[in-house]
Amino acid sequence: MQSHSNPLLRHSFLFGALVGAILILTSLMFYFRGVPISINPQITSINYFLILTGIYFGLRIYRNDVLNGIISYGRALGAGVLIIGIAGAFYAIYIYILVKYFDASILQEFIDLMEKSFVEAKYDDKDIELLMSFYEKITPSVFAFAQWFSKLAAGFFFSLILAFFFSRNYGTLRNNINDKKQN
Repeated sequence: MQSHSNPLLRHSFLFGALVGAILILTSLMFYFRGVPISINPQITSINYFLILTGIYFGLRIYRNDVLNGIISYGRALGAGVLIIGIAGAFYAIYIYILVKYFDASILQEFIDLMEKSFVEAKYDDKDIELLMSFYEKITPSVFAFAQWFSKLAAGFFFSLILAFFFSRNYGTLRNNINDKKQN
């Protein structure tokens, strides 16, 4: 039986696993230093940079090595989102295991920070109680899913931009070059 592997899936899984591992190592680095990882602007900025870099190199290598230098906007967008979807899945599994089995205080820290932000934003006490009743029902699996979704949303946004720069329409380019040679 002949095996037909999809180069997009194989490539996306490879780069997704790589980006996911780097996101996890970054998080662990902050975690072991005692820095909160649930809501931290430093980690968020670093994660955005890592996601952007992962998509950039993933698309570049996919376009140049797998597709021989030609990729459409849609395929570049799909590949970028798939890479980060896989990376986010690895990160979500890590967050779930960390919060569920090793340190449940991360989830409580997140809930406390949300309550503090509502108070600082001068929400009414009644509204804060209502919002906190929802936040207190968050389980490690919901928290992990939210982490995956946030990575995916950032990856989609960055992929929209990067796909524009990576897509090439060689038919139009060749026609323009041929037109200039004939003149």
